[in-house]
Amino acid sequence: MKTIIMDSGEGGYDFIKKMKKTNKYTIYFLKISNKGKMISDYNKEYTRKYLLQKINNISETNFRFIIIACHSASSCILDILIKNNFVINNINIFEPILPMCLYIKEKKYKKILILSTKLTEKIRWHYRLLNSNDIQVKYITFPLLPKIIENKGKDFNKSFNRLINKKEFLKICDCVVLGCTHFNIIKDLISKELKTKYNFNGIVLDSNEILLKYFNKSAF
Repeated sequence: MKTIIMDSGEGGYDFIKKMKKTNKYTIYFLKISNKGKMISDYNKEYTRKYLLQKINNISETNFRFIIIACHSASSCILDILIKNNFVINNINIFEPILPMCLYIKEKKYKKILILSTKLTEKIRWHYRLLNSNDIQVKYITFPLLPKIIENKGKDFNKSFNRLINKKEFLKICDCVVLGCTHFNIIKDLISKELKTKYNFNGIVLDSNEILLKYFNKSAF
């Protein structure tokens, strides 16, 4: 089956690389960026309109699935996807936020830290889907990190230093969610930073892996 992967760049390629190991679908990559900027650089209203236009231009006769790997983009239209039971133009649409929240609930994690872009943190879907009397959800944003990774940069220290703002929470945190596709690319570096500098003993969740498992289980 023909499947479109939508993402703003290298994080999407990471998802495709993982997907090719477990699937034999015909995969097409649709880069969702505009004028050299990443989706996370824009506000919700612009991103929502831009993304829906892209989706509406895709013919259901050619594609059965759309996977929006990008968390920032998914955050902007998740309410529409939920309302339409994740189907637009007779195309089944998958995104990373709901699968991650379902996984966290299944594992019964109680203290969750989301590493994300500012746009994802502002809309706060993970918090809205998970937060309860016995579940605590916090965010920390890395505004520069996606662009550094996209441009093949290696200096992550300035971004990583922001973790100090959640130092005490990390000591008791059950899981850290990589809430941007780009962050999955440097999962090992993030894990090392968390464990060696912040006494983190929980699990680092690769959102691309969890989305892929959800897709493979739900698509057929």
